[in-house]
Order: sequence, then structure tokens, then C-alpha cells
Amino acid sequence: MTLSAVSNDFYGLKEYVHDLGALLDRRPAMPVIIREASAMTKRVVADDRWLCEQHRVPSEEHYTRHLLHKDPANRFVVLSLVWLPGQATPIHDHSCWGVMGLIENSLEEVCYDRLDDGARKDFAELQQSRGTEVGKGSVAYLLPPYEEIHRIGNISNKPTVSLHVYGRFLDEINVFDQVTGKVSPMRIKYYAPDCGDQPFVI
Repeated sequence: MTLSAVSNDFYGLKEYVHDLGALLDRRPAMPVIIREASAMTKRVVADDRWLCEQHRVPSEEHYTRHLLHKDPANRFVVLSLVWLPGQATPIHDHSCWGVMGLIENSLEEVCYDRLDDGARKDFAELQQSRGTEVGKGSVAYLLPPYEEIHRIGNISNKPTVSLHVYGRFLDEINVFDQVTGKVSPMRIKYYAPDCGDQPFVI
């Protein structure tokens, strides 16, 4: 693993982004990306002094995505997400690899297996496979094509802050209705890092 900082040094967003870029420069297999990006993510969430208050701002209406870094070559994107109690995603995928690290509090992740063959773009038969509480300092990952459909939510009574890195700039994801089987595209909204809490739509 290529790490820019010595283990005893402070490891912040700048070092994290550098190391993700260096990792992807090697063009490794996706399981290698997941393994090494998970280790980097676990390290960067261990000391959150690098995350400013601006990127910890929640919304009463929905969980909030703050854009922290977009790779110029569109190889990855880094976000902080803020979740008030009860806020959750729909069941969704990302069509790319991803790693989540918990900065503050915890989240519940529920994963799903796809039972159909994926031949229909607008339909999926899902079965819940597992549910996990991801606590402060812990990481979870997405590894297509089989480990990528999930939902995440804050089931606690306290706000939660999480760090996410994905293997592309997310402008759209697929949302799944487990009851009807319907698959629908959903556009992604971000809160711009240089605009306070004013949202913009990609």
C-alpha cells in the first residue's frame, strides 16, 4: 500500500486524496482498491480534525451530501454525509466501487441480493441478505457486481457524520422498490463546499 504520511503523522483529507490517486494510478483490480481504500478510510476517519464545521451541516428535510473532492480524471469522488435521526436512503446502487467510514456515531447498512438476471433495466427482484451497524471508526464497502445494492440509515437518536469515496462522480443512481420490483433512476444533489449550505444539482 502506498501511503503519503508516516503512521505517526496527522492523516487528513489532503493525504487521503493523494493516496487514493496514487492507488488508482497503479490500476489495480477492484478487490485491491477496496482493500487499500478501506484501510485509508479507516485511518482518515480516526482523527476528524480535517473536517470543517461547514461540512458537518445537516438538513431537517433529508440526509445531506457535502462534496469534499472530485478527482480531475473522474476516477473517484469524496463526500461527507450528515444524517439526523431517522434519515435514510432508499434502496439503491452506485454502479461503481465505494467505501464508507464513520466519523461520528453510527449507521445501519442493509444489503440486498439480486435474484433476477438483470435483463430488464427497469425491474429487479431483491432479497435482503444482511443488516449491519457500522460504528464510529469502522468502514463498509461496495464491490460490484454482487455487493452493491443497499440502503443506509441513522436509526439512533443522535446525528451521524460519515465519509464516502466512490469510484466515479455520482450524478445518478438506481433506486429499487423491493415490493414492486421497479428500478428508477435518481439524480444526485450535493451541497457545494464553497457555497455554505446552498444546494446545487449536478
